Amino acid sequence: MEITHEFDRDTVSELLKKRAAYAPRDIAYSFPEWDQHYTWSDMWENAAVLAKGFLRLGVKKGDRIALLMQGRMEMILAMFGAACIGAIVVPLNAYSKKDELQGYLDDSKPELLIIGTEGHGHHYPTLVREMIAESDKERPWIPAHVFVVGREEEAELPFLPFSDLYALAGQIREEEFVEVCAAVRCKDPLILLYTSGTTGRPKGVLRSTSSFLVSDGGYAQQGKPAEWLTRLSDRIIRRFSLMNLLPLYHLGGFASIFTGLKACNIRIVLLSHFNPVSALSAVERERCSILSGTPFMIQHMLALPGREGYNLSSLLGVVFTSSAVNGSLLKNIIHDPQLKLVFFMVSYGSSEAGSVSNGVCFVNRRKNAAWSMLFRLLNYSNLLSGRIDPGEFEDGDCSLGGKVDRGVQVRIVNPETGAVLSCLERGEIQIRSHRVMRYFKENQACCSFTEDGWYRSGDLGFLDNRGHLKITARMKRIISRGGEKICPVEIENVLMNHKDVSAAMVVGIPDELYGELVCACVIGKKGANLTEERLRMEITPHLSAFKIPRYFVFLDDLPLSPTGKLAVPAIQGLALERIGELRKNA
Repeated sequence: MEITHEFDRDTVSELLKKRAAYAPRDIAYSFPEWDQHYTWSDMWENAAVLAKGFLRLGVKKGDRIALLMQGRMEMILAMFGAACIGAIVVPLNAYSKKDELQGYLDDSKPELLIIGTEGHGHHYPTLVREMIAESDKERPWIPAHVFVVGREEEAELPFLPFSDLYALAGQIREEEFVEVCAAVRCKDPLILLYTSGTTGRPKGVLRSTSSFLVSDGGYAQQGKPAEWLTRLSDRIIRRFSLMNLLPLYHLGGFASIFTGLKACNIRIVLLSHFNPVSALSAVERERCSILSGTPFMIQHMLALPGREGYNLSSLLGVVFTSSAVNGSLLKNIIHDPQLKLVFFMVSYGSSEAGSVSNGVCFVNRRKNAAWSMLFRLLNYSNLLSGRIDPGEFEDGDCSLGGKVDRGVQVRIVNPETGAVLSCLERGEIQIRSHRVMRYFKENQACCSFTEDGWYRSGDLGFLDNRGHLKITARMKRIISRGGEKICPVEIENVLMNHKDVSAAMVVGIPDELYGELVCACVIGKKGANLTEERLRMEITPHLSAFKIPRYFVFLDDLPLSPTGKLAVPAIQGLALERIGELRKNA
């Protein structure tokens, strides 16, 4: 039975089926580490079979299917299969410890759990077996079905091999599958994303399919001209490939798979987990055109010793997502002699707010008619919000989030009084749009939303007179030294402009007299002779006296969190440890 025009055109089943019909032999997603390269036809056929397997197990619209594994194709297929029938995907942080995992499961209560074998030092089957053995009346909840992806010998009872889902599919009639797909709407819940693994209690955000699409209600222009332009841009873009460095349990990682599904037919290359060596090798081997990840992931890749030995000539663009990117890092990448970038893109958003703003900058000084035409096509399709001059990215002491997306409202408020501020005035960034989603358990963080539906981002920034969003700091990272409020980003920008500094992060260190003291954690460039005395002397002319760091801690690396952001608590811990050693030996 064919799916008719009565179906919601923007559900995963419809989008996937459309891609499979239009470009069946084009590679959609690749995991080079597993030698997995699936075409759109492969994706649709496998996702449909898995969806039928879920139906056979009694999974219904609104039920949850949890996934615990490192990245691999089976994870995306299970996500798409669940979405086809209206089940909610729950991708769990693959670094989760046993207590964290139990918290996620107690909160989401999935009908079905699909796990990998091992990763990040965990053996997932053993982890889940321990949870089952320790379950009691106080914590009784365990999924009804657990399937194992990978080595089938790990799937001992009560677990089943992932391949059994394919066998179950034969017991579901095609008509039943089509009918279930027809009942799904793009505004139905699609995915439950957990935003915090460090606060003790899991905090989940339910996002719909429509929240990942470009504008409220879908693409604005659906007539023949829009269809013709979409096909034209697809023909150009299908020659390129995008490497996504973010994990699929992260908003940016999951959103990336929608790039090929809805926006444009580009091959998405993914890693099982982020590692700078693996990432550089994959870019070279797969000839990736675009690199997408957090600024810190990309910085780790480019600062890797021996990076010059990798051929990165295929890279045309870099997309910075998930975290604010400062001008110093941008300048280093733009002027990197090994990279010949044509463009870079910045985006700003969060699990709660979705995509808020983005901006594209073409850095090639020569006019390129092909790139200009491509930009116009993508801008017409609403994929991009605006083109921004290169100089704007490098100006000032703040990070550029880009032009606010269509259908998204942003206001700046005084964090103390709640008063709405004027253009160029700095305050807390608040967002309201169809992409803003509430928490799965509303009472966990009701203070994150105003009574009239604005999401309090916790970020400080301002809007300029062109509607471009600038980010200055995280409110929680503001250092309070003797009553003076200090923005760490300002100090970090000064440090990053130093010719011998490769990376820097500024944190607050508890102090009985001042409340907090400023500590700069610094990574020096290879061969640099950096000392505390020299660095303090050379940055002093650029900062007010009270902003000069009391401590300088030199590190070999700045640890990242599982989502690719700088791990602030871990860095503070390292700083405190080093400062303790300095005080002991003083």
